[in-house]
Amino acid sequence: MPKFTNDQIRNIAFQVLRAAGASDGNARVVGDHLADANLAGHDSHGFIRITQYVEDIRNGRIAAKAEPTVAKDAGGLVQVDGNGTFGQVVAAKSTSLAVERARQNGVATVTMTNLDHTGRIGTYPEMAAASNMASIMVTGVVGGASGMNVAPFGGTSRKLGTNPIAIGFPYLSGSPMLLDFATSVSAEGKLRVYRNRGHLLPSEWVIDKNGEPSNDPNDYYDGGSILPLGGVESGHKGYALSVMVALLGAVAGGLGFPEQDFARGVSGSSITVIDVGGLASEETIRAQVGRMVDVIKDTPRAKGAGAVLYPGEMEANTRRERLADGIDIEQATWEPVAALIEEMGLADSIGPVE
Repeated sequence: MPKFTNDQIRNIAFQVLRAAGASDGNARVVGDHLADANLAGHDSHGFIRITQYVEDIRNGRIAAKAEPTVAKDAGGLVQVDGNGTFGQVVAAKSTSLAVERARQNGVATVTMTNLDHTGRIGTYPEMAAASNMASIMVTGVVGGASGMNVAPFGGTSRKLGTNPIAIGFPYLSGSPMLLDFATSVSAEGKLRVYRNRGHLLPSEWVIDKNGEPSNDPNDYYDGGSILPLGGVESGHKGYALSVMVALLGAVAGGLGFPEQDFARGVSGSSITVIDVGGLASEETIRAQVGRMVDVIKDTPRAKGAGAVLYPGEMEANTRRERLADGIDIEQATWEPVAALIEEMGLADSIGPVE
């Protein structure tokens, strides 16, 4: 299992995506995003996605040199057309725009349509928190076949995406309060990681093609489905949350484009940013959040449990550890990327890997 530094992952992703046809700017944004996902401990949205994006560029799913444009502008409400490019490029620019408009209006919402996979969506509330702003980001997929992973509660076929939601609130520098999870039991990328490491899932996260609950990730890739958050017994909550995320992401994101075809599938995202810095100073916000964290952490620890962490603390801790110690990439993930490096003639420019 090779070990990489943060800079190595950024460089490999950048060079491979550029060689596959991405513009320098787009390849840099996506490469930085993938490396940061690995740093934060979300390997499901990091290096493992390089081969997926190369395949999507080659089959025309991603317009690798395209740039997002503003389709509708109503001040504090903006709709962005991604023009088919990388979701990370669209979401990063949309978040920056939402932060700018929130400074002017107090609150701003930017919806996004016609974009590819947005990656780890917690990235974007982290961007807003760095500007002393709170935010809510959703990414929804519904209908069709492409991008469908999740069976509705009580169903046995894929009708929804994993439809993640992320909420951020400013706190410590580099460590905001952050909620970031799929509305399914697991993100699909986490199943890839378990499969590539040859491990069973922690519990019955999926159903197989016959609708039977399973803890084997291969059953998902053999025609099964991921279960909604809450699983077989309590999945009605995750299912309902997934539908609402699909409305706020996929449907709201494309409302200005009535030709959307739900039979083929619809996807989209939205981010709402709130300028809490307009209500109080950064010092006051940090102090208030800090007092809340103190209350949460001042609790007896359950038997066998680790430390009580605030939302986002695990990512901040993992980021520090991996910056110092490096990032392990499983062999099954590395080998297809290594094959691309060889195919593209990039071995000399990328250099040796441990």
